[in-house]
Amino acid sequence: MFHEKLLFKLNVLYQKLQEDILPNISSSKDCELDSNILRYKRIFHELFPNLSIDEIRKLLLLLKLVSDRSKENLHRVEIVSSGMSNMNLPVRETIGVIKQLLFEASHYIFMTGYAISSYFHHLADLLRYKGAQGVTIEIFIENNHNENLKHLLDHLNIENLKVYKYNNPSRHSALHAKTIVVDYRVAFITSANLSYNGMINNIEIGALIEGKQVENIIKIFEELKNRGFLKL
Repeated sequence: MFHEKLLFKLNVLYQKLQEDILPNISSSKDCELDSNILRYKRIFHELFPNLSIDEIRKLLLLLKLVSDRSKENLHRVEIVSSGMSNMNLPVRETIGVIKQLLFEASHYIFMTGYAISSYFHHLADLLRYKGAQGVTIEIFIENNHNENLKHLLDHLNIENLKVYKYNNPSRHSALHAKTIVVDYRVAFITSANLSYNGMINNIEIGALIEGKQVENIIKIFEELKNRGFLKL
């Protein structure tokens, strides 16, 4: 009972500080200033009247660390679909999400797909525009679609574009992931190929994800590069 009551009071204290105090503490040095501690003292003493100034300082720092860690793990997820534009559902369409992601990229675009179809050229002007802005573009595809790939490279002519093919000696392994990552912070993971059917016609489902976990997608492909499974 004592521990439950203590946890409840700590949670109440955290909620009070979270509104307008913890966001204004930029570093541990802010917790060391007596002027700040005296300003927050009343809030602490409402729940823990016997805390000393030093104990308030330590508890404030601990709650700040908890707040920062919770923000790092915070993720936003949005469902995206293809082939359902006439169903009046509260989900966004695949092609619209892809175009918005590419347009909003400021320094890095990462794309993977099983195949490059002729429909991919609907995105070519947008990719060329981002390339001209200095955005680095990396595209990863399966190793068996050479004609459209050659046409893509000739048509885009972007200096800071790199295209990798999956190169695994096993006949039973293929690059089948369909993902787009922008600026290491937002990822779109979908069942849709980069084709007309995938973007418009088929019933496809995907998720738009924002948060720290997005970086792990890039790390997976960096590891594939290191192991020699991706070739320029």
